[in-house]
Amino acid sequence: MNSNLANRNIKLVIIEGIFANFLLGFLFIWTVMRKPLLELFPSWTEGMLSIIFGLHNLFICIGILLGGKLAVKFSGRFVFKLFGIMASVGLAGFALLPENNPELAYVMAFILFVIVAATGIGFGISSVQSHTIPWIPEKSGMVSGIMYMTLGLSSVILTFLSRWILPSLGVKMTMFVFGVIIFVIAAIILLDRDSIKLPPTDNKIGGAIELNGFTPKEMLKSPIFWIYMLWNVGTRTAGLIMLDHVASLSVSYGLITIIGMLISPCNGLGCISLGTSLDKIGSKKIMLITSGLMTLAGVSLVIGHFSDIKVVLLIGILLTGFAYGGSNSTYPAMIKNRFGAKHYTENFGFANLAIGAASFIESASGTALDAAGGNYLSIMIMMLLVTAPSLICAIVYSFKKNN
Repeated sequence: MNSNLANRNIKLVIIEGIFANFLLGFLFIWTVMRKPLLELFPSWTEGMLSIIFGLHNLFICIGILLGGKLAVKFSGRFVFKLFGIMASVGLAGFALLPENNPELAYVMAFILFVIVAATGIGFGISSVQSHTIPWIPEKSGMVSGIMYMTLGLSSVILTFLSRWILPSLGVKMTMFVFGVIIFVIAAIILLDRDSIKLPPTDNKIGGAIELNGFTPKEMLKSPIFWIYMLWNVGTRTAGLIMLDHVASLSVSYGLITIIGMLISPCNGLGCISLGTSLDKIGSKKIMLITSGLMTLAGVSLVIGHFSDIKVVLLIGILLTGFAYGGSNSTYPAMIKNRFGAKHYTENFGFANLAIGAASFIESASGTALDAAGGNYLSIMIMMLLVTAPSLICAIVYSFKKNN
């Protein structure tokens, strides 16, 4: 395929972005692999695995930030290649874990999953998002919503796939298969020599608006950026708290686990519906709707706790998923719409430090639950507390003249 960005097929750009974004969800399989890993290495503990899970989010953030810098110096396509190599090696390398040396195996698992795979996924998030959304400036929210919905669906698909192949292949070879899948799909996307590239600035797809934009330094000095950031951290953290505990919470209140896991499709629905709505109603209303729904979700959960009305609890769970999906999918488009596309690759990296902040705050939810003796009211209150700043930011921003 000859390089001809001016005649780029926009549908192909979106399709490649969707498949690339699907690959970015492969780290979700850690939740499914925990029990098989503990069975394979009995000397490992839940705490040891939690360290790996907790720190992998930090390295994703590092990857996103470094990816933005590398894309400016080299190209987004180069960063995507790094993603394909690192993510596939990080997962496939589990096949080499020595079963007769659990201590060495743990060190290798940490290096492979946290340092190699998670950093690689960060590179992927940085390159895919920042090199897809600018192609469709008039529908940034919709495209971002579709991509984040794909990211959420990947966890569901991979969970079913892993449960199908785990019994026959074992945990090490299952991880190897997932690494191969990443490598193959990434290679297919890269066969298109125009994939993972920014739109040309001299054609009407990009237009003059694509030439404008804040530098990272200018963006970081803008109060609006920090309003966006705090809003996203609040809603994202509340969503992560529920995602982390929804299975056990559902069982605790007499709901079957599968009912609680309806949070995943609601997450996808929030991604696409609120993402598309962003293009029509703007950032102010989206921020108010998202943080308002997350607040309502927390209130519903608390009411359900005291009343023991299962339907009210379920409403709280589903609203959490919907608001969480909307918050994640609209945030990248909001950053691009407000601060421009000229430096979006770098700005996207700084904006997504929200992922690390939310993950760090959420990690305290387990401690809060333990301190409360397993009473889930503690994490419901925590959800409301972290959502409060988000709602305040949305209200404050609603009074600003510019959207």
